[in-house]
Amino acid sequence: MEKKFRQVNVLTFVGITVVMATLVITAFQSGHPWSLTCYQCRACNLKCPLGYDVAKYVAAAYSNNPDIYMSAQNLQLRLKTAYETDPNMIVEIDGNEMTAMEAHKKYPEDMMVYVRKLRVKDAARFDPLEGACETTCPIGLPITSIIRDLKEDGKFG
Repeated sequence: MEKKFRQVNVLTFVGITVVMATLVITAFQSGHPWSLTCYQCRACNLKCPLGYDVAKYVAAAYSNNPDIYMSAQNLQLRLKTAYETDPNMIVEIDGNEMTAMEAHKKYPEDMMVYVRKLRVKDAARFDPLEGACETTCPIGLPITSIIRDLKEDGKFG
């Protein structure tokens, strides 16, 4: 192998190693190191009555970032609650998607809206079942512990 190709291979390997090590470190910092074992099969999404993209809870845990946005299908909130929770939350009114801030300017506060995208920490707050989806996980990840952890203060650990 030529010297230049060897150098490219080594640099690529080092770069990949740094990225993977960063994920391992942040997973331990969040207090949920098992989250690295999730292989994103999405079986948990089938059981969630709110239509959450449940795998985003796990992604938030291994990146130690509760501000990741996740999708929702069946969550309804009053516009005032959505706006106060996160003005950048994506809501749907009459088939039109917009941020909660835009909707707050156009529509009355007591109007019910469908939430389409919200932060993981906010999704945990509005989850009444605290991880009913956990039972469908083929490798038995304790997703409920992430939801309860975020429900307390919106942070990991």
